[in-house]
Amino acid sequence: MTSGGRGLKVLITGTPGVGKTTQCRKLARVLDTRCISLGEILPHTPYVKYLEELVTYEIVDLEGARSYVWSLIKPGDVLDTHVVELSPDPEVAVVLRKAPDVLFKELSTRPWPLKKVLENVWSEVLDVVYVQAVERWRRVYQIDVTKREPDETLQLLIKCVKHGVCIDDRVDWLSYVEKSGFLDFIENLSR
Repeated sequence: MTSGGRGLKVLITGTPGVGKTTQCRKLARVLDTRCISLGEILPHTPYVKYLEELVTYEIVDLEGARSYVWSLIKPGDVLDTHVVELSPDPEVAVVLRKAPDVLFKELSTRPWPLKKVLENVWSEVLDVVYVQAVERWRRVYQIDVTKREPDETLQLLIKCVKHGVCIDDRVDWLSYVEKSGFLDFIENLSR
């Protein structure tokens, strides 16, 4: 699987906190290309505004941001973003997934308000990024990173990108949070 000079090689997407940027950087080094991390690039553009109460950026000009991102992409690049609408068509689209209770615990250590943590956890429970990716592209792979070390995830990405051998983990977080009791916990926090 090569880019053939067309453009974006790999899109690594998923809810904030699943390890997209880490994997983007590692995979780009292996592929001898660039990691384009939109979470690091877009805050320095006029296409977003900072929301202090949520400690986050909001896209205020989707078309401008999309044009800007597309102008940055070079053949073979690896892109990291949770905003699927901004990505050019990739050769390989991978959604990293993480169990919502684990994600909640990890995001809670960040200096974020509870509202932002809960929005991201709900996004993971409800498959928001995965559904958006599947709606855009024919084939999207999921990798559940919950019990995998970052280097194990990297090896799976390398096998997929370089050799076309891609795993596609089945993820059903809604059933998982119902059975574990975590659904009641986040519902109570969300009230």
